[in-house]
Amino acid sequence: MTDTTATTTPSLHHTFTTKTRPELANAAGTIIRIAPDKSDRDHDQSDVTYKILYLKLHGLAATTRIILAVAGVQWESIYPTDWNNEKQNVPLGVLPVLYEHHASTGLVIEIPESEVIERYLARKFGLLGRDAWEETAINVFYSSSNAIMSLYVNKVLLAFPDTKARELAKFVERDVPAWIKQHEKWLMKSDGYYVGDQLSLADIRSVVCLDRFLTIPECKEMFSSSLTPGLFRLKRTLETNTRYSAWIASDEFEAINISTRQRLAVLSG
Repeated sequence: MTDTTATTTPSLHHTFTTKTRPELANAAGTIIRIAPDKSDRDHDQSDVTYKILYLKLHGLAATTRIILAVAGVQWESIYPTDWNNEKQNVPLGVLPVLYEHHASTGLVIEIPESEVIERYLARKFGLLGRDAWEETAINVFYSSSNAIMSLYVNKVLLAFPDTKARELAKFVERDVPAWIKQHEKWLMKSDGYYVGDQLSLADIRSVVCLDRFLTIPECKEMFSSSLTPGLFRLKRTLETNTRYSAWIASDEFEAINISTRQRLAVLSG
């Protein structure tokens, strides 16, 4: 991963389209199973590299960056330098955007919208289970964690100053306990993952939520190895992945941490 703070939106021939094109379908449909967890890359995917365009914040790119990190593929974060002018060059004019570059053909697949990106990469890297039912179960918990995070952002972080305290209290007293209860009930019956015996998109997304909640003073005391053993076991399991550990220990991750804390301090008032 390379910190490319000054990198601008790639100048690309857009591949985002509502019509099916054979070369897009073939490239997008290629499944890359995550190789055994080692610090080096275990499979040769040098033909395919990835860039994720987003602000220097965790936000909507946190889960995507983790997926790319644990997959062991070549990827980097890129950041807009003049978003007001650059957004006209990306699909839908929104962030984040994933760019998947195929060197041998010159094809660049570009995909907007965070949840779409996450599901696309999860399917490509085998993080959606072994069959249709496992995929459905994974999506249930993934969607649940997306919902609690969206609720926090939209109802608490973006609340008007005169309603922020009230919305935070409701979130802490009602919404977070409900999320904890349902996820703990399932995780305590599992073998450490939400579904089956391998890492999935749901596991990664919930750890992202847990890490975020642990930074909120009003929420922090609600989570611990004794109060929420299932979620903490999930977090510890992910932390044993050497690629994930390398990512969260990297200088770039820390730079994103710092920028995120600064942004949250402003939003929290």
